[in-house]
Amino acid sequence: MLKNPFTKNSLINKYKNLINQINALEENLKELTDSELRAKSLKLKRQYDTDQNLNALVSQAFAITREASKRTLGLRHFDVQLIGGLVLNDQKIAEMKTGEGKTLVATLPAFLNALTKKGVHIVTVNDYLANRDQVSMGQVYRFLGLNTGLIQEGMSTFERRENYNADITYVTNYEVTFDFLRDNMALNLGDVVLRPFNYCIIDEVD
Repeated sequence: MLKNPFTKNSLINKYKNLINQINALEENLKELTDSELRAKSLKLKRQYDTDQNLNALVSQAFAITREASKRTLGLRHFDVQLIGGLVLNDQKIAEMKTGEGKTLVATLPAFLNALTKKGVHIVTVNDYLANRDQVSMGQVYRFLGLNTGLIQEGMSTFERRENYNADITYVTNYEVTFDFLRDNMALNLGDVVLRPFNYCIIDEVD
């Protein structure tokens, strides 16, 4: 059976429409004070609590994240980075070259999915990157009223649980893998550090 030749074009059109919506919101967001922009973030949280529909919040969440990034980091997401964020949000692999801003791209779907209050994991390849990205990109999330966590080698069970309960947690693939294994061998719930998985972004998936 032949594959539908329009499937790819439909996906491209979907992303183009969303990017147009995100860009259309930019001018109005520029005029807001920091407090007003944070209020927009809280409004999205309440809207999700009511509707339980993240898809309806994509363009607003991405536009708010971009504006917060400009104010905290001085970095504005380009359209190609918006596409990368949309791809990640669709639970697909976004292939980007070194220097194209993969770390910044991750802030878009991370903020959106953190609105569920079920947790987001951003998995990196080593402790240095996890710590660096939590400090730098964390400025965006904290500006918008979210908290961030960081899992590092040598942390106690209590520290791990506290950091995994953050809205967005930075962790290495090694640490999250062994925490998952230890949780599944734990004899009582007090030794479990992970909450149920919700949404995860993996850096350097290859």
